[in-house]
Amino acid sequence: MNKYYTYIATDANRRYLQAGLTTNLNGTQQEISQGNPALFPFAVLNRMVLVEAFDSMQAAEKRLSELNGMCRLVKERLIRKQNPNWLSLNPTLPRTAGHKKTVVYA
Repeated sequence: MNKYYTYIATDANRRYLQAGLTTNLNGTQQEISQGNPALFPFAVLNRMVLVEAFDSMQAAEKRLSELNGMCRLVKERLIRKQNPNWLSLNPTLPRTAGHKKTVVYA
């Protein structure tokens, strides 16, 4: 049984938020983390900050239309509720040697 995923991707400055739908989460995460310009030609979206899983395509498409209909403030609240520091959700990718400190602004 296939899993369907909705996600929200953003750039390093959190200027753009783009919702999407995929069945291959690992492939999409790798493409986004590499900043693939073919996916999003208007900005370099390089981190996936929200992921939701669904069992049916209809439920995932419905959620995607809900995400696309939300204003930016509601999307930001949804992201902060599940991912307060807006960290990239790429558990399958290896971490680099140079670790950066995470700064949280209230």
